[in-house]
Amino acid sequence: MKCFTKLSTLALMALGLSFMSSCTDDKFTTETIDFQSVELESESYWNGSDGSGGMTIEKATFNNNYNSEWSSWSGFAFSNVTDIETPGWANQYSAYIGSGADANNTYAVSFVTGEVASITFSSKVNMVSAKFTNSTYPYLSMLNGDGYAKKFEDGDWFKLTITGYNDAEQVATFDYYLADYRNSETNIIEDWTKVNLDKFEGINKLVFTLSSTDNGDYGMNTPAYFCMDDLVYKFME
Repeated sequence: MKCFTKLSTLALMALGLSFMSSCTDDKFTTETIDFQSVELESESYWNGSDGSGGMTIEKATFNNNYNSEWSSWSGFAFSNVTDIETPGWANQYSAYIGSGADANNTYAVSFVTGEVASITFSSKVNMVSAKFTNSTYPYLSMLNGDGYAKKFEDGDWFKLTITGYNDAEQVATFDYYLADYRNSETNIIEDWTKVNLDKFEGINKLVFTLSSTDNGDYGMNTPAYFCMDDLVYKFME
């Protein structure tokens, strides 16, 4: 009887915890930013030339730093460009989608230089996932080499590092390899790849940085771009 009572108590406790978890989950709203609300003409982009300093979509603000004197930008831009063949800086707004581009798809492009690329949320969120791929510019640079960067070879890598913050407190960090030639691999990401981000809980800011094994006197030689789509997060109602 004592054994039965103990088991019954444990079962009730487990049921209670399950119920509490279910109730907690019910209080969260899941939101996906697919960037389709960004109005663009076909084969075009927004790079902050309007001087807005960024763009807010749902609860997320994507930073942008535009220099009108040099017509240059950093942080985040938004694009639906589908050119996966033209190499070089002139094709900096295209995501490399090896299985075929979708002309109707709008996505985020990040150029990480000077000030880092960041997303700030209007309240605390729990991240779920996002999709990443290379920009065509670094993809073709790593694949073939160019006038500034070398063709990747055994041992090389190109890495995206994501850091989550709760105000000034660092919550977690995560590395994702956009290209990986270590351990006899020859892998350059060439399609939208879903990445689990659920280690970032209770954050209100994500910071993105890039690093590479190809570096010179003035820093990283690999073009400092990545592309992102379908950013998913949960927040408390």
